[in-house]
Amino acid sequence: MLEVSIYSAIAALACLLGMIAGRVFAIEGGRGLSSIFAAAYVGAGAGLIASVLIGPLLALIAQFLSAGSTTWFDALEVAGNSLLWGTFAGAAGGLAIGIVIALLPSSWFQKSPGQAGKN
Repeated sequence: MLEVSIYSAIAALACLLGMIAGRVFAIEGGRGLSSIFAAAYVGAGAGLIASVLIGPLLALIAQFLSAGSTTWFDALEVAGNSLLWGTFAGAAGGLAIGIVIALLPSSWFQKSPGQAGKN
C-alpha cells in the first residue's frame, strides 16, 4: 500500500508540473492540434524530470521509515515504476491544459493596446 501512495504523490506532482510546463507551449503554439501535442510532450518531459528527482527520494524515505524491509532493492523498484507514472501523469497534465487552452477564446491571449510595442 505504501508503494501506491508513492506513485500517487509522484503522479500528482508530475501532473502539476506538466500542466505548468505545457501551458506555455499551448499558449504560444496557437490553436492547432500541434500545440496540444507539444504541451503533452513538454508535460511528459516535466513529469519525467519530477519523477527522476522526487521518486527515489520518496522511496528511500518510505523504506527507511518502514519497520519492515529497508532494502535498497525495494526502494529502487518503486523508483523505477515511478518513472512510468511520472511521465504518464506529466503527459496527461500537459494534454489536459493544452486542450483547455485550445478551447478558450483567442481574445484572452491578445496583448493589450498599451503593450503592443513592448516585447
